[in-house]
Amino acid sequence: MPDINQDRIISMAAGFQYSKILLTANELGIFKAVGDKSKTPAQVSGALKLDPEATDMLMRALVGLGLMTYKAGRFTNAPDVQKYLTGDGDDGLACITRHMNHLYSRWSDLDDIMKKGRTKRRAPSKLLTDRKQNRDFICGMFEIGYDTAKAVADAVDMTGVAKMADIGGGPAQYPLALSRKNPDTKFVLADYPNTVKVAREYVSKYGLKDRVKLVNCEFFDVKELGIGNDYDLALLSQVLHAVSDDKCKELIGKVYRILKAGGRILINENAMDDDKAGPPPPLIFAINMLINTAGRTFTTGELAAWLRQAGFKSVKVKRLHQRSALIEGRK
Repeated sequence: MPDINQDRIISMAAGFQYSKILLTANELGIFKAVGDKSKTPAQVSGALKLDPEATDMLMRALVGLGLMTYKAGRFTNAPDVQKYLTGDGDDGLACITRHMNHLYSRWSDLDDIMKKGRTKRRAPSKLLTDRKQNRDFICGMFEIGYDTAKAVADAVDMTGVAKMADIGGGPAQYPLALSRKNPDTKFVLADYPNTVKVAREYVSKYGLKDRVKLVNCEFFDVKELGIGNDYDLALLSQVLHAVSDDKCKELIGKVYRILKAGGRILINENAMDDDKAGPPPPLIFAINMLINTAGRTFTTGELAAWLRQAGFKSVKVKRLHQRSALIEGRK
């Protein structure tokens, strides 16, 4: 861990300023408006219908952050900004950055939540119901999640897996990664309706329409998943942290009932170690859940215990990296 000193404390305290400059520039399309050219603030403000003075100041702040360069009155995107923030490609970061901007204002509730609990939060998150927020979120999950999906594919034994369910599968990054490992597996991705609409784009783009069936399923809210009961493997990746412990246990039970005898459940979560002292990402992510959901982050031991309570055997845990722990059990 880096030393705690005056400079580091000030840097953390002022971090919201740097963050909001980036988030606003991305949200308003400033990086995209500049593109691979050099533009003046007047050109950008005119194209985007922004205040000229504010645009000039924000673009100079982007120079200060190293996100743009400046020469003779014109601004140019830094090379990595051009790569990551000027479009919505799968290797970019524009969507996840817009998602971060949706979260930004909600974090200002933290002081009151600390005093009065979750009941002090503003209106519930619109991630599932608002089409724009949902799209930014789900596309963002592909941007930052596909590398982990490939790591999961490398770690999971797909031998004999003819049919797999991806519950809360988002943009279908796991069927994509796993389909390349096992060309015979068929997949069913079940998720909320707006998310399925986004997933359909990825399934089509990557040529998986004959291998991935998409099903509208409000999996946290229905009594049973209603997608059959003949699965060799079922995946719950980064979904449990969004709801209460009771809802998590209910969903694990629903998954148990869709598996064949001998079938496996695989949970991938941003989970803490059992001492709840690390790694850092799930400790910090827990605050995002406190602010935005009824959920939290769990220890790997808690997740393993829930699988055993549901009837799963041969439960094992493997950490992939600081943001990803795999918990597997067999019916």
